[in-house]
Amino acid sequence: MSAEETRPGAARDSVQQGASDAAPEPSPEQSAATQRRPQRPATLVFTQSVLALQAFVALFATLVAWSFARNGLVEAPAGWVAGGGAALMVMLFYAAGKQKKRWGRALAWVLQVPMLVAGLLVPAIAALGVVFLMIWIMALRLGSRIDRERKERDEAAAARSNEDTQVDGRMSE
Repeated sequence: MSAEETRPGAARDSVQQGASDAAPEPSPEQSAATQRRPQRPATLVFTQSVLALQAFVALFATLVAWSFARNGLVEAPAGWVAGGGAALMVMLFYAAGKQKKRWGRALAWVLQVPMLVAGLLVPAIAALGVVFLMIWIMALRLGSRIDRERKERDEAAAARSNEDTQVDGRMSE
């Protein structure tokens, strides 16, 4: 072993050197392109996530209500329960995909109602509906707040950038 290999951190340095040899530095055009990619709105991410999760909960709630209907614990036709639950699940997934559109948000509000009304069959489903309604409201409120703060931060950074450019222009004259 050489003296270089026995010094503390030599192995780490050689690994870091090997890693830098394997991955070349991105060109300025590539790094600028990745930095310019716009960030997805927080409201969009939150609402899509809530609706997708709610669709899975609707699936499992449908299975519970369907088994209750088949075993006579709930007075409802099992086929209607299964069909209605499947339709709700599909519509929730569809609404999750349409959150970029204004009417997608309205559709999602409307789809909160069946989860609450399903509590007439199984009260636990209404409890899940209330929980998801609260999560939905929080997703809208927090998402819009985050989006507003991001916009303010970007505007402040742009203003600072313009000021720096103007100062640099005066210095070179």
